[in-house]
Amino acid sequence: ISFGVAIAAYGEARFDLRGVALQLAAVAFEATRLVLIQILLTSKGISLNPITSLYYVAPCCLGFLFLPWVFVELPRLRAVGMFEPDFFVFGTNSLCAFALNLAVFLLVGKTSALTMNVAGVVKDWLLIAFSWSPIRSNNTNSTPNLVGSLSPA
Repeated sequence: ISFGVAIAAYGEARFDLRGVALQLAAVAFEATRLVLIQILLTSKGISLNPITSLYYVAPCCLGFLFLPWVFVELPRLRAVGMFEPDFFVFGTNSLCAFALNLAVFLLVGKTSALTMNVAGVVKDWLLIAFSWSPIRSNNTNSTPNLVGSLSPA
């Protein structure tokens, strides 16, 4: 991970140490989350399937995401006058999040957290390659930046 970040950041004019630290923290938290999901699904005394696991995990996620939203995002939205909830958008987004979490629990339960991490790396490669080649995003990527961002993380 460190080698890939170093190559991707090489020569970057807009390098931000805070951003790199946040990215590394996100990788650590995601790895911890996947390992805890694997422990939850494969423990010997507990027999939870993916739906039952979501039943227990979803309320915790709601609490951990709702509280910061109330104190950070909601005041900004009200200050700008842009807070008009669209329940269709919220509902479809909720269904997509449910399907994604169910897929994660199924994949980790049937394989392992390592498989989920490798699948995430492949997904990142495809995102970077797609944004760089067919649609030619406005970002100018040098060859070292592209090789560093595609290195295994």
